[in-house]
Amino acid sequence: MSVLVSGSVAYDRIMDFPGKFVDHILPDKIHKLNVSFGLEKLSVEFGGTAGNIAYTLSLLKQRPYVVSQVGTDFAEYRQWMNRHHVYTRTIRTVRSDVCATAHIITDLSDNQIAGFHFGAMKHSALADASVKRRVKQLITPSTIGILGAGNLTDMLTLVKLYQQHQVKYIVDPGQQLVWLTGKQLSTILRGAYCLIVNDYELDLVLKKMKITLPKLLHTLPQLIVTLGGKGATWYTAGKRYRLPIAQPKRVVDPTGAGDAYRSGVIMGMLYNWDPAVAGRVAAVCATYAIEQYGTQNHHFTVDQFKKRYYKNFKTKLAL
Repeated sequence: MSVLVSGSVAYDRIMDFPGKFVDHILPDKIHKLNVSFGLEKLSVEFGGTAGNIAYTLSLLKQRPYVVSQVGTDFAEYRQWMNRHHVYTRTIRTVRSDVCATAHIITDLSDNQIAGFHFGAMKHSALADASVKRRVKQLITPSTIGILGAGNLTDMLTLVKLYQQHQVKYIVDPGQQLVWLTGKQLSTILRGAYCLIVNDYELDLVLKKMKITLPKLLHTLPQLIVTLGGKGATWYTAGKRYRLPIAQPKRVVDPTGAGDAYRSGVIMGMLYNWDPAVAGRVAAVCATYAIEQYGTQNHHFTVDQFKKRYYKNFKTKLAL
């Protein structure tokens, strides 16, 4: 059974400002903003929605295929993926560009100023005939896919392939939700197994599609609404599950929690767990991520994961 993870593969340039933005931005001059911040710390991390999800899946002994596009600076990231048994042969290399890059400055109050350079992500991965052929070869009715935020053309092309072959796929529009029209959302969700969004994104989906929550639930086998530190709500088979978080040892950086959570959702599909188990597995995945700085710096063995699950929920996990 193949797991296809599509979305972005990016470098995260994370910088820390040892002060507060509010002390350097004058409210009455906001229309003529011109500021510069002296930064104490700079780290370059592996990131992107597809990269992050695939990484946590690899820790759970899965071997996902990443469907994405990268630039000429991908060599180090490729080595990292290979080391963690993440397949890269469905990734297109764009020779005229660099990898997508997120530039993030965080102040002492955890406020952020960010910019995202699309880089190679501007180019469709599936426009490369060899990449598209490899993806098609992997797609069977037993394939599981997650449609993460990435190149819009690829998202729409993959949906057609998944629908043609009755693939179980998760829709995770994330940052691309603002660019999708209501009609495109309807197309993407037609035949989807699951939609995963946060509470703000859910409101945006309903507004764009001009439908109510009950009507959306009628069209989807499963809807997952993440609520940050309050856990998540899962809707499936006419039932509503309110699922808790797993308690972290410390909270260092919540940035990668959402992508790690989605890895747990995929595990639930692979093992056919009910929402009460899958949601708790997803919560443990997220907890490991927020305990480390960066989105791919958490580590665990399967045995450690099972022990953490038991510690939080007093139930043994069959994994």
